[in-house]
Amino acid sequence: MERKPKEKEVSGWYAQKQVTPEEMAAQMRATEQWYDKKQRLNYRTVPLEIPGKMMLSLGKMAMERGVTFSEFIEGILDSYLKGKKISGRKGNP
Repeated sequence: MERKPKEKEVSGWYAQKQVTPEEMAAQMRATEQWYDKKQRLNYRTVPLEIPGKMMLSLGKMAMERGVTFSEFIEGILDSYLKGKKISGRKGNP
């Protein structure tokens, strides 16, 4: 029994047109602007890395004060920014 090799097909899903370096740069800029806008308008989706024990401690402190975790963290950041004389709303001194 002889097996016929299976033909390799590339799905149209991955097909892309060829672009010039200038078009590629424009696409990259557009992508970066999209991510920048998303980050500016919805800062809560910005990922952070925090040690588990630190997060647990901060969560317990928030519960003791009767506020949500986000409100507690925002309060800490607001105090820090005020101490540095930075406007938390605009990011400018």
